[in-house]
Amino acid sequence: MAGWGDDPVMGQLIEAVADGWKPVELREERDSTGTAFDVVTAEKEGERREFRSDHLAFHRYVEGLMEDFGLTYS
Repeated sequence: MAGWGDDPVMGQLIEAVADGWKPVELREERDSTGTAFDVVTAEKEGERREFRSDHLAFHRYVEGLMEDFGLTYS
């Protein structure tokens, strides 16, 4: 998992949520090297977008989304 520095994907997700995108699904994926990624699917007006990052700060933000939106990993 990447460190605490800036994560542009987290910035994009924060902006999307502020713009009315609602997180509707969370999952964890692993790549061929075993690196874990959090994947957040957000929805607005029938459109869906995915945000995927292995960054520790992103993971912590996703934990907050789980609480705020009543989500669990699928």
